Amino acid sequence: MKKKLLFRADGNSEIGLGHLYRLLSLLDMFKDDYDVIFVTRADSVLEVIPPHYLTKIIPQQISLEEEVNWISKFFKPKDCVLIADGYQFDSLYQKKLKQKEFYLIYIDDLATEYMYADVVVNHSPFVKETDFKTELYTKFLLGVDFAMLRPAFLKAAKEKNTIGSIKNAFVCFGGADKYDLTLRAAQALLNINSIENINIILGGAYKHKDILLLEKDNNKIHLHKNLDEDMLCGLMKSSQIAIAPSSTILYELCCVKMPILSGYYAENQKSIYKGLAEKDIIIEGGNFTNYTVSDFEEKIKTILGSNHLNIFLEKQQNLFRGNSKTNFLGLINKLNISLRKAKAEDILEVYNWSNDTLVRKNSYDSSPIKLEDHKKWFSRKIEDRNTLFLIALVNNKPAGIVRFDINDTHSLVGVLLSKNYRGQKLASEFLKKSARIYFKTNTQPILAYIKKENKASIKVFENARYISFKEEVIKGCTSFVYKLEEKDVRR
Repeated sequence: MKKKLLFRADGNSEIGLGHLYRLLSLLDMFKDDYDVIFVTRADSVLEVIPPHYLTKIIPQQISLEEEVNWISKFFKPKDCVLIADGYQFDSLYQKKLKQKEFYLIYIDDLATEYMYADVVVNHSPFVKETDFKTELYTKFLLGVDFAMLRPAFLKAAKEKNTIGSIKNAFVCFGGADKYDLTLRAAQALLNINSIENINIILGGAYKHKDILLLEKDNNKIHLHKNLDEDMLCGLMKSSQIAIAPSSTILYELCCVKMPILSGYYAENQKSIYKGLAEKDIIIEGGNFTNYTVSDFEEKIKTILGSNHLNIFLEKQQNLFRGNSKTNFLGLINKLNISLRKAKAEDILEVYNWSNDTLVRKNSYDSSPIKLEDHKKWFSRKIEDRNTLFLIALVNNKPAGIVRFDINDTHSLVGVLLSKNYRGQKLASEFLKKSARIYFKTNTQPILAYIKKENKASIKVFENARYISFKEEVIKGCTSFVYKLEEKDVRR
């Protein structure tokens, strides 16, 4: 059965829009593979949620204490994964969700609450597992490999950039910008003659008026609001310097790559700031709360006077690799794996998987497989009593195979993953689940033969509880032999 993904966040002028935007980025990663529903309160800024996304509105009269019961009336816990982002989702809220048997992924910034969530995500590069107090079952996804970024920025992260002359500046201080740092940064940039254009992003909850007057009097200033991701990414790419807080916008800028003056003015920004400052990813601005125009101007002039700005870009490139979507899909897909016996209609899919370049390279016979040969082999194998031939499904879609060739003393296992699911760390899960099926009717240990240089496969089998057994030379290749016994499955 397909699981529904419920994305739970709020956003308005009082609490800002960061939690909304962050979960919308995450939702975008899953929308092609899962049924996604955005759940938010009636007082949220609903217009930032794209109209084509299914939305469930929590009525204003439903209190936070009543909310879990309200959600459970509309959604069956066993059919759903709930992903929550917001400081109101404290220990008590999490505990109530778990009592209702929801699978909960909590997006954290502060590492202060006791966590009942099944998975805690914190994309700061500074935070560690030991910073949290949790239940024994809680797992962690920590660091920038789990940054919640939109597709345009994940793509930009894989591209290179260099900085020459600095003429265009980018400024963004998020949804509400209660200290109006936008105005002070703009005034500072206006005092620097070499800056020709100042592109300023105003958040959906920005209410200050002085920046509008400043734009009227200065043709260098260009105000922008409600940009889609491609327009925002394009605007960043046209800039050579940026000023932004240590929030998700900073991660997006790091993906595009440029010298960035960053600091913090909220508690949830400190951890990201410390982590990126430690790694020399940003120019350190410290606490932005009391920054004056002169403070901004001094920092900007220091940046403009540096001869080593491309070092920042190189470090941004090394840290932000654009793999977030793959990593998050792996998390959810692991929850939605099933296996069935191979059938005649699987013949062409298995053929295409088996002839993949990487699969052939790691095989003991790397020659391409002829279709006629494959058809004979496949038909024989699915009818063979001494072969357990399983198709692995992810969200009910074929995603790979696990095959056991059984004899009197042991069985040989092979695992193959569709290239569409690579990088998600699913192969180990296929092996674990298939071993449970195998040992229901068989007692012989399972052996896996792996080329010594195939480090990725070695890791896959070790993560599936297979134990190094011996070395052999197979068809001229030095190979490791890994073994799994029934008792190891229960470890």
